[in-house]
Amino acid sequence: MPIGFRPINENIGAYVDVAADNVLNHGTPEKIMAALDRYNVLVFPQVNMSDETFLDLTAALGEKHDTKVTDDGTSASQKGIFRIALDKDDRTQREFILGNDYWHMDGMSYTVPVKATMLKCESAPAEGGDTGFANLHAAYAALPAQKKAQIDGLRVGHALSASLSRLYEAPSAEDYARWDAIFPRLEHPLVWKQKEGKAALLIGSTAHDVAGLEPEESRALLDELLEWSTQASFTYRHKWASGDLVIFNNPGLLHRSYPYDDGAGRVMHRTTLKGEEAIASDARRPARALY
Repeated sequence: MPIGFRPINENIGAYVDVAADNVLNHGTPEKIMAALDRYNVLVFPQVNMSDETFLDLTAALGEKHDTKVTDDGTSASQKGIFRIALDKDDRTQREFILGNDYWHMDGMSYTVPVKATMLKCESAPAEGGDTGFANLHAAYAALPAQKKAQIDGLRVGHALSASLSRLYEAPSAEDYARWDAIFPRLEHPLVWKQKEGKAALLIGSTAHDVAGLEPEESRALLDELLEWSTQASFTYRHKWASGDLVIFNNPGLLHRSYPYDDGAGRVMHRTTLKGEEAIASDARRPARALY
């Protein structure tokens, strides 16, 4: 059975028609990666893939990131899979999951962000818990020339505290120290000019400040660019069914989960592929002093 791709809309996404037993057929992983670069989000509706096939496909597509930070002692973690669910005992791990409710790009703590993220739905939520995707390549390309000129050459500081501090009315000094120990402030270019002429705006919940701008001006610019990039014409919102698999092209996207309750029963399995393209980043430093 050949693999087929059906575009979801003009700017983002494609449905993938293939059986789980055939994803490892000769040439199929290469077709998946080519389609990923073209469509940015690939949806395999109710493909019902086992963890073993999921891991084999991950390996066929690239080099998998380890899961040390997200290891929660479950059988999934022992296989090298990040189990995404709100039933976490560890506070930081639960924060990671709740922080996904804000638009973000994976891997902003690295100079080489992850290439792709693979999400497999083990248990669909009874209510809420959709995942949204925003095409940053299309959003940047559509910016007016004047705005592109304004932001060209600017640098943006990213930090975990910029995202997770949103979960609390008054985070403590200990909270900031805990977050900074995992992902202190790291500067990236605001516009990441990628290979093959593509460009993406490095914005989202981890974007704390634009270097050299006053805090109010910095926040206004980041909020403006986020609102622009997440408008309907650049986005796709996926409603999960058990057995779905979604693979997304991280360097070209923002993504987010939509809120859901602890009792919704949402359980996802995630793997990520190591990145292929570096960002010209700057030295790290804690973000606490910027607040």
